[in-house]
Amino acid sequence: MYLNLDTFNDDRNAYSFSVNPAGAIGDSRLYNDGWGDPTWDGVWESATCIDEHGWTVEMRIPFSQLTFPNTEQQVWGINFSRRTLRYDGRDDIFYRPRGESGYCGRFPDLVGIENIAGGQRLEVLAYGVAKAQDVEVDPDNPFTDGSEFKGDAGLDLKWGLSSDLTLNATFNPDFGQVEVDPAVVNLSDMETYYQERRPFFVQDATIYNFGSEGTNSNWGFNWGDPGPFYSRRIGRSPQLWPDADHSDRPDGTAILGAGKLSGQIGGMSVGLMNATTSEERADINLDGENSRQTVEPLTNYTVLRMKHERDGGKGMFGLMATGVARDLNSDLGREKLASNAYTLGFDGWTYLDDDEVWALKGYFTSTHIRGSEEAIDRLQTSSRHYMDRMDADHIDYDPGRNSLTGWGGRLMLNKQKGDWRINTAAGAISPEYDVNDMGFHWRSDLINTHFALSRRWTEPNKIFRNVFLSSARWNSWDFGGVESGQGWYNMLDATLANYWNVWGHFSYNPRHNSTTALRGGPNVTLPSSRSMELGIGSDYRKPVRVEAWGSYWNTRGNGRGASAGLNLSARPSSALRLEFGPRYTWNQEQLQWIDAVEDDLMIATGGARYIFSDMEYREFSLSTRIDWTFSPTLSLQSYIQPLIASGHYSEFKEFARPSSSDWDLYGRDNGSTIVYDAGNGQYVVDPDGAGGADAFELDDPDFSWRTLKVNMVLRWEYTPGSTMYLVWTQDRADFDDPGSFDIGGGTRKLLDAPGDDIFMLKITRWLDI
Repeated sequence: MYLNLDTFNDDRNAYSFSVNPAGAIGDSRLYNDGWGDPTWDGVWESATCIDEHGWTVEMRIPFSQLTFPNTEQQVWGINFSRRTLRYDGRDDIFYRPRGESGYCGRFPDLVGIENIAGGQRLEVLAYGVAKAQDVEVDPDNPFTDGSEFKGDAGLDLKWGLSSDLTLNATFNPDFGQVEVDPAVVNLSDMETYYQERRPFFVQDATIYNFGSEGTNSNWGFNWGDPGPFYSRRIGRSPQLWPDADHSDRPDGTAILGAGKLSGQIGGMSVGLMNATTSEERADINLDGENSRQTVEPLTNYTVLRMKHERDGGKGMFGLMATGVARDLNSDLGREKLASNAYTLGFDGWTYLDDDEVWALKGYFTSTHIRGSEEAIDRLQTSSRHYMDRMDADHIDYDPGRNSLTGWGGRLMLNKQKGDWRINTAAGAISPEYDVNDMGFHWRSDLINTHFALSRRWTEPNKIFRNVFLSSARWNSWDFGGVESGQGWYNMLDATLANYWNVWGHFSYNPRHNSTTALRGGPNVTLPSSRSMELGIGSDYRKPVRVEAWGSYWNTRGNGRGASAGLNLSARPSSALRLEFGPRYTWNQEQLQWIDAVEDDLMIATGGARYIFSDMEYREFSLSTRIDWTFSPTLSLQSYIQPLIASGHYSEFKEFARPSSSDWDLYGRDNGSTIVYDAGNGQYVVDPDGAGGADAFELDDPDFSWRTLKVNMVLRWEYTPGSTMYLVWTQDRADFDDPGSFDIGGGTRKLLDAPGDDIFMLKITRWLDI
């Protein structure tokens, strides 16, 4: 059973509380008229009773856990929802026709609430933690033997300034109970994105969403919306790596304190966050000399978010501003990092008709970064920009800059009701745009458009319960007008009459240029490619559900690959949930990046040889989750992920000439030779035989990577809001036999490898003052 409360009656946002017959509870925040954010965690109570008539539930939700208008007379939106999986039943107290969208906007009004107060209350959450670790380190490391025991304490505060405005603060927070990130093999030049899991940052995080609300579809093809605020930048791993033979460096950056103000002021939603992270220093041993050097400077982060919704959820206009300030007190810090970074953005959306069929949304952001010439030049030549590439005449690359200013924006039109749906968008990100000091984005210098047409069938028949078909066309260019990508995408998603689900997609990308494949080199022409995926899932109402899928891709004359996976979830009882997800991937890539070697003779390619190779990549992983709820207040969550991956490289080659798809194979073209030096683990390459080019060495890039991640958390809420955590985390890794792939042998090697173990006991105490 679900209880939804739209406390501001804005038809867009709501609290959601859920209880099942066994007494297990959940809560979340709803936003954008029905999207859910399960990371919100309130302090409330419930009790259930099962008898011969069925089951009943009572819930006690303190007003202090809610925000609402500061008025004597309250009018809220309310909804009760019951979901019965065994026959896919769902009952709400409102009616939504088939094929229609919208959720919060359909809630009926709850009237008669008068003279309530939720503000002027102080909540304190204090914690104490004891942590022991035993990790594998180099036995010659003079700073640590890998064993450590320490204790710590911290404090979270929540102060209701009024019924619609709350101040949260944290001092010396510890997030040791948070689930570890999954292992990922990343062979690209782009950063891996990880979800935020830390409680302080996920609470009320929806206020900081930028540019994503207003439409119920947010498609992007070769486009990722840049996010001005990515909270994982706060408390990140130290960014500086001084030269060292041995070191003892922290895994993360301590957060000295952080505070955020959230709620409504004068009918406007407001979010203000400020955090300060400490200067982190590492013990360094270089050439027998010990020293301490800064690996992360003292840094302050600020983000301001404001949103004003009009006419009861008919539209919105918002502002977001962020700022980063670093105290760069070392030469290495001034060389590598920006001293200041700022972002200012505006977003909004509106319905274009009274029936709310058509919605238009958009955003515009600008960025400004300041720092030393070395730091700004490093930014210009990074993988997000490649501003120094030789054929980018439209980019003003200047290694003498001490600042960088850019902009980005996008408009999207969405038809979001009816059997036929339309989603189309156009966006651009200038070459100088960069939000990654506090936000997240992958690429700059991009212009992108797409048009998608979809058809829904929602009336059940003898074969299908519902069907969704979609077809889309997209194009991308850089700011110089070079087409950097194009393609067609087609998708099917259908639920059969027996509640099984089938889905699939097919995409085709014609021959196109790439401005980034050479990682700072000239444009290269890539051949056409195609990919497809098919999947099937069993009846989701059953205690055991199986999903199986397979995919295949092929690039004309340039490689192919396939992957397959299985998702098995089981609920042997209402208290136990099991999930198993084996995955297997195989790729035969013929253009895998190796290196760029400077050579003044290569005038055509800007004075460098861009080296690639064939690569056979194989990967197997098994993600396992076991969630056991012993009682509504006692649970055990387990996450186990072994991953075995290998890459074998062959057929080394270099790019021949700009704006082409021509490659010169070492050992075959231009009189070149390549010899493997097994003693040094290197390839010795003479790129032109008797020509004037110097020979050079390439380290053997073959690899085998085997990891095992285990994370187990026993959670006991011994009184409402107060919790004890007992945590065990283990990491194992093995890198022997580069290039070999053997699941059985690799598993044995992984189990024999030494493990890094961390044990933690954390106790929190919640006080409502």
